[in-house]
Amino acid sequence: MSEETHAANAAENTEEQGTTLLTAPDGDKTEEAKPAEENKADAKPAEESKPAEPEAYELKAPDGYPMGEAELKQLNVMCRAAKLSKEQGEAVLKYMHGNYTAYQESQAAQLKKWVEEAKADKEFGGDNFDANVADAKRGLATFDTDGSIRAMLEETGYGSNPAVLKIFARVGKALGEDRLVGSGGKNQNEKPLEDRLWPDMK
Repeated sequence: MSEETHAANAAENTEEQGTTLLTAPDGDKTEEAKPAEENKADAKPAEESKPAEPEAYELKAPDGYPMGEAELKQLNVMCRAAKLSKEQGEAVLKYMHGNYTAYQESQAAQLKKWVEEAKADKEFGGDNFDANVADAKRGLATFDTDGSIRAMLEETGYGSNPAVLKIFARVGKALGEDRLVGSGGKNQNEKPLEDRLWPDMK
């Protein structure tokens, strides 16, 4: 049999068996690839896969929460950028308010404890408490001419700290002693102010 006849018979057998390039080795046919148009139809539009935009809202600070207008505006911007819903944004603000309230309560408890410690202090408290507080106020007023130290002490609560009270009481007391010099002028035997305030520093 010639090679031409053999090739023709092989092609004829292939057509009868339905063999294609996609036929599996065991003879089972694999599924033909879908046209590109069908694949596009099955794919969901990209817009449908995006999360829905939250409704427009404006968070408002609760009563008693000293949040500035600029801070509140920034919080609104951050919540919307994070795709948070109004309920989620309000939950964030509620959490922040709770932290602030807890801090305020902690500060109040600390101030109360400091006052009790100052009143019980052997050097500062007892019967001398009121007089020492007056001396501390005089010392602070003398050197804090612009009120910046007083503002800082009030903001932080350290105006009630026993250590701070003792320092300013020493200053105020020393200033009072300086004003009690005789008519002849400054007492030559009087120790310098810094030695009286901090005797252990030298």
